[in-house]
Amino acid sequence: MAYTSSQPHAHLFWLRLVLAVGIILVVAAALRAQQSDDAKPSSSSDSQTALAGSWKLNHDESDDPRDKLRSAIQDREQNGYPGGPGGTGRHGGMGGGGMGIPGTGPMGGPMGGPMGYPRQGQSSGSDEQKAKLLQVVEPPSQLSIAQKGPEIDMTDNESHTRSLFTDGRKLDKPKKDAIQTQVKAHWQSQTLVTEEKGPNGEKISHTYELSPEGKFIDTLTLESKKLNTPIIVRSVYDKT
Repeated sequence: MAYTSSQPHAHLFWLRLVLAVGIILVVAAALRAQQSDDAKPSSSSDSQTALAGSWKLNHDESDDPRDKLRSAIQDREQNGYPGGPGGTGRHGGMGGGGMGIPGTGPMGGPMGGPMGYPRQGQSSGSDEQKAKLLQVVEPPSQLSIAQKGPEIDMTDNESHTRSLFTDGRKLDKPKKDAIQTQVKAHWQSQTLVTEEKGPNGEKISHTYELSPEGKFIDTLTLESKKLNTPIIVRSVYDKT
């Protein structure tokens, strides 16, 4: 009889044990879910906030834009460029023309005048266009970034401001010699992306992001019908 009377107590014990284990499993699952949420990448809003501040160009970790531009011009000078009138060889169409860039090598160095400036007889218009191109690919030495909702303002050390808008609004028409430029932008996960036209109709894009070390990375890609390959310049900034 003693054995029979102990059966309800044993049943109750196991029932309580199963309930306790179930509660422990539920709590553990909830804790894991919370930790997983904490480990997820921050949203674009967090990225915008992190971009704000003052940044200084790290020359040692950044690409040399003059080298990048020089290489692209040398490649075009040696191989011509696709679609050039009169063929695509070295001397076909624009492939062998005088498109000198001050300080950029064969087309603006030994083949040009002293210190890389063009000799007489080269196109002054081409030199001006290429000088503007150099300005496009050369990053500012300092940046100040401010975020105002869908607007991200990037101001360089010469007080020129690029206002990036991520809400699809209609932008003002650019004015000549204006110190502020309005650019359409959008977020791809935690990367801010822009696309715009260069001074000579080039296709220019920027990707702005933070590295795991907290550095600000600006990767510029420039595509031109007068170049065989895109120019890609990666600029690295340290926060100050």
